[in-house]
Amino acid sequence: MATQNSTTPGAPLTLPPQLRGVAQLIDAGRFGEARERLDQSFDQPADLLQLMRLKLSVAEHLLDPSSALESVLTFLMADPQHPTALELYRELSMLQYSSGHSSFSHSHPPPPLRTR
Repeated sequence: MATQNSTTPGAPLTLPPQLRGVAQLIDAGRFGEARERLDQSFDQPADLLQLMRLKLSVAEHLLDPSSALESVLTFLMADPQHPTALELYRELSMLQYSSGHSSFSHSHPPPPLRTR
């Protein structure tokens, strides 16, 4: 179950079990435990660790979602199908939208120009 501090309920199934547990701790608002587990996860892929650190920083309100989205976009530019980056992108986008920090003009293409 998610708390107000979390980005979304549930951990991405694309994560290895150890990092899935970290995501669940973040979603439960257990940030200290999540940080400890991340610090002990040196054997996990660096990209996944960085994405989980971004998720934790946003949940702890140390980083705003728009800044985290910029970082996630760098992953997606390198690999547009990166499953964990895609999931975190969706979570952060929804968080921004639900908090009223999403801009309609940035979320949708402009309407076509009308000729007179």
